[in-house]
Amino acid sequence: MAVKRIAIMTAWNSDSGVYIHAKPLVHAWREMGLEVRVFSYIPEDFHGRVLFGEDEPYVKRCFGTSTRTNYLDPRPLLMEDYDVLLIEDLKMLPMEPLSRIFSLIRRRAGAVVHILHENTILGPKPPQPPIFYSFKWDAAVYIDERQRWFAEKLYGEKAIYIPFPCYPLRDGDRAQLRERLGLEVEGPLILVYALGGYTPYLPELPAEGLEEARLLILAKEGEEVFAYPQTEFRRTRPLTDEELDLYVLASDAVILHKVRAPPYPIAVTSTAVYQLLGAQRPLLVPRLSEYFLPFEGVVLKYSDRVELRRLLVRALRGGRGGVEETMRRARSFVEERSPKVIAEKYLRLFEELR
Repeated sequence: MAVKRIAIMTAWNSDSGVYIHAKPLVHAWREMGLEVRVFSYIPEDFHGRVLFGEDEPYVKRCFGTSTRTNYLDPRPLLMEDYDVLLIEDLKMLPMEPLSRIFSLIRRRAGAVVHILHENTILGPKPPQPPIFYSFKWDAAVYIDERQRWFAEKLYGEKAIYIPFPCYPLRDGDRAQLRERLGLEVEGPLILVYALGGYTPYLPELPAEGLEEARLLILAKEGEEVFAYPQTEFRRTRPLTDEELDLYVLASDAVILHKVRAPPYPIAVTSTAVYQLLGAQRPLLVPRLSEYFLPFEGVVLKYSDRVELRRLLVRALRGGRGGVEETMRRARSFVEERSPKVIAEKYLRLFEELR
């Protein structure tokens, strides 16, 4: 039987990596003519640092996080009509009250699917409480190949790999966007993204090949400003996807520097790459960071400031030195993980489960 109505418990309209995963799928399903209902966190207790704008009519906020209120209003889950229910990032949801009504949910839904955002089961203490493992799923979707070993250990044949979706391919006029943003830059512009856990990392300047380039550091409000050649700071609140897109599309290259990780391997990932790769601007990232392991061959990786400078020079010279091939692979990567392609993979899974 074809699936016509999908419900999803997830972060929504927030600066959360879980939202970056959910948004393209929900929009793709709606564009396919499916009825989608989003159940999300209440404004008083949500996953992330900020909520953006007003919610769409199909959004119902009915629960808090497991770490604060542990609140759940069960009525939407028990009264709304849906063929399939997806549950994202279970550890952050109010698991104890959810477990009390889970048998009722399973009777209502043709299938209940867990989208696994957890990045390990290792550590000095269990990263998930025992109740996390008590739910009976029709399928458990893991979204990073590095999750496979523990997803299959926990869920056996019900563990299914469906990749993290990319935001769509898009482009924009650099000159017009710079004017709109109030950026008085005529030459090459390098965006240094320093929000949401990313930090500034700059090449040595001045440097041959970068004489005309300007660097724009997007930093959080209150961030310390320092003087550096050819560099401008712009401090800002967290940006919506659309606002960040303006800066990325106005630029000629983007530096994403994030390296923090525990001593043991975990499946951490840069959700910003899935969000920004479709803007078709070279993304430069640290070579040894585990956050960027899933993106081999589609981003430019540097090991130090010298290599960062060399890669920037190549990127700004129109794709020399392998940059053009990297950008071609990046476009293919985005197309293979487009919202429509990944949304259809979920639909095929749903129809197999019902």
